[in-house]
Amino acid sequence: MKARFGALAAAAAAALLAGPALAGPDFVAGDRMQPLAASEGHSEIQPMDDVVFAYDSAALTPAAQAQIATAAAWLARHPDDRLIVEGRADSSGPASYNQDLAGRRAVIVRNHLISCGIAPDRIVLAIYGENTARPRPDPLDRRAVMFATEAPLGKVVSAELDRDAIEMLWTRNGTRFRETRGITPIAALEPRR
Repeated sequence: MKARFGALAAAAAAALLAGPALAGPDFVAGDRMQPLAASEGHSEIQPMDDVVFAYDSAALTPAAQAQIATAAAWLARHPDDRLIVEGRADSSGPASYNQDLAGRRAVIVRNHLISCGIAPDRIVLAIYGENTARPRPDPLDRRAVMFATEAPLGKVVSAELDRDAIEMLWTRNGTRFRETRGITPIAALEPRR
């Protein structure tokens, strides 16, 4: 018995020393006891999930692909919700590079959601770049945050920009839009598909 307990304790200690656990999918829960309230656009609502990336990477791991597929399945059951994907990066490297990396992370999550059958018009990207609140690079900032909301698109865009998103990207009826903090939204010059 002591040997078994010792092995379990050693395994638990090794897991703690290995670093923080990756976020698990929060989109797996069915309808909860109380219905999800639509966000007023000022904060995230549940379900919420973090897709974690390796250093200087925008590649999806198999675990991340499974998380995104789970979120897509949840969205299929909740047709009135849209998904916000916040792209983030740690503070390693220049801010402009980190903004680009955060954007690539958000876009790859969006593309995977679309490949899982989610309409592009239901996905809104918020690009944050690096987290300037932390004095040193933090691996937990290498992520894309996904959360669902029923809030109107305008409220979502305004709220994310108020929370210091650098830019917002979304589509409406096949037209791509981009809004940068402090600049009026513009339609992309790409044709509809």
